[in-house]
Amino acid sequence: MKKLVLLTAALISISAFAESPDQKTTLVGYLRDSGCVHRFHEVVKPLPNGCLQACVRAGSPLVLLTKDEQVYHPISNEMPDVDIRGKLLPFAGKLVRITGTVYERGESKSISLDKIVEVKEQ
Repeated sequence: MKKLVLLTAALISISAFAESPDQKTTLVGYLRDSGCVHRFHEVVKPLPNGCLQACVRAGSPLVLLTKDEQVYHPISNEMPDVDIRGKLLPFAGKLVRITGTVYERGESKSISLDKIVEVKEQ
C-alpha cells in the first residue's frame, strides 16, 4: 500500500511538472486598449476615429485581442515583472504576433512578451 501511495504521488508530481506553462506560444491579434475591448464587444479591429489613441494617451492598459475574442494581458518575461508599455506602444492598434509563455489564473490570461512583430492584414 505504501508503494502505491508513493507511486501515485510521483505520478502526480510528474504530470504537474509536465503541464508547466513554460512552453512558448505564438498568438495573433490586435493590440488594443483594455477599456474598449471590454466595453464594446462588437469592435474587434480598432476604429479609425482616434478613440484608441486617446485611450492610450490617457494611460489605458494594452491587451491582445485575438480573432476568436480571447483577451491576453502582455507581461514581461522577467521576474520581478518590469514595465513593457514602451515596447508595446509602437504596436498599439495594429495586428501583431506575440511569442511568449501563456499564463492563466481563473478566467484571466496573460502572455509574456518574448517577441512582438506587426502582421500584415489579409
